[in-house]
Amino acid sequence: FVVAYHLHNDGPTPGWRKANIEGPAYVVRRRGLPRYQLIVKNHENGNDLVDDLHPDWELDCQSKYIFYKVEDPTKYIRGLWFHDDAERVRVEQELERLLKELRSTPPPRQEPPVAVPQIQPVQTPQVVAAPQPAPSAPSSVVVTAPMLKAALHRLADDDAFLRAVMDNLVRAQAAG
Repeated sequence: FVVAYHLHNDGPTPGWRKANIEGPAYVVRRRGLPRYQLIVKNHENGNDLVDDLHPDWELDCQSKYIFYKVEDPTKYIRGLWFHDDAERVRVEQELERLLKELRSTPPPRQEPPVAVPQIQPVQTPQVVAAPQPAPSAPSSVVVTAPMLKAALHRLADDDAFLRAVMDNLVRAQAAG
């Protein structure tokens, strides 16, 4: 169990402030990029702390505390207070091991952007007329794999889109 803090260097009273994030800490290995993340699953609210491990991280550890500076200079330096110092030691060792691995391996190759034809909007029974692209709209767009993945996730979360897909599947099945 950890409590997250942020280091505030600005204003009249610089110092460490609670980030209102408390809960279990996890070091997660992912199949995709970013390869590793440090997550504090917040019990206070749904605002979890999720930081992508990066070779540029700076880590400093003391009894019951892990302090780290992420690669983004616009973000606060973080501090994690551990209720159990043995847990802090385990997390520290795992972070050190993963950071060493990240620093010793070349960065993953980025997929080159590919041009794909512009996708026309799906017409649904609720829509009177589908919006047409502006005359100056390009006939193709440059899309990376992460951009496509994010767009597909947004569509999967869109109830109107899912209803339209389901309606089309029902009609196709009925037509048989």
